[in-house]
Amino acid sequence: MSPVIVFGCCVGPSGKYDTVARPGIELARRHDDRVILETGVTGICAVYNRILDEARAIPDCEAVVLLHDDVQFTSPAARGQILRPLSDPSVGIVGAVGGRGLFGPQWVGARRLAGEVTDFYGHRRFGPRFAEVDVVDGLLLALGPRAIRELRFPEDVLTRFHGYDTDICLQARAMGLKVRVVPVDLLHRDKGNVGDATAFEESRSVLLRRWPDQITPLRASERPRIWAREHVRPRLGALRHRAAVATKSLRHSTQGPDRTP
Repeated sequence: MSPVIVFGCCVGPSGKYDTVARPGIELARRHDDRVILETGVTGICAVYNRILDEARAIPDCEAVVLLHDDVQFTSPAARGQILRPLSDPSVGIVGAVGGRGLFGPQWVGARRLAGEVTDFYGHRRFGPRFAEVDVVDGLLLALGPRAIRELRFPEDVLTRFHGYDTDICLQARAMGLKVRVVPVDLLHRDKGNVGDATAFEESRSVLLRRWPDQITPLRASERPRIWAREHVRPRLGALRHRAAVATKSLRHSTQGPDRTP
């Protein structure tokens, strides 16, 4: 029998699942794959644990793909892009973007970033397209067989909608499983912010307490490089983008409209 994938989604009240996530899942899935939907009133850790509990009872389940309701697969190839790295039994979790060497509780707070994604800010390349990392962004979390069997999200301490991705990835690493970034054909139709700032800060405190050996402060020698990455490079990228737009506009104005019949 061919491997079965479970696509699991925490569906919010925005209605994005029907217009964004569902069309992408239908594009990527095979007929025998399963889709499990849950609402998020109890927090995303509890939701994802219920999805994992249901997936464990499905014969031949080789992967559980947990995605936000604002994530859309853009190609049937996405299924294979996720499943191939998980065929390695040493790999526990796969995602689209992530980081290694955490100094903060999110994947972006890592010394080395990896992956690429198209989101609110446009197409962004953070580093190598294929990489072994410590954590991946929760926009897409794909768990392999051992991770499905043995991992659980800490719903008792992370009760809302932040920090779950960092925690589950660090759990996987602690049990000897690899966490990998791979290219996946998708769009993240997000809002470009962290959402509930209070919940974000609460999750930050929880993660720093739970993982003090994995989330370590920057040394003085590391700070200039990280500062440049977070402040200088985005500004240069914005300038290049504006210059490209201006050049395109100028070219159009000098050439005139296309009059080809």
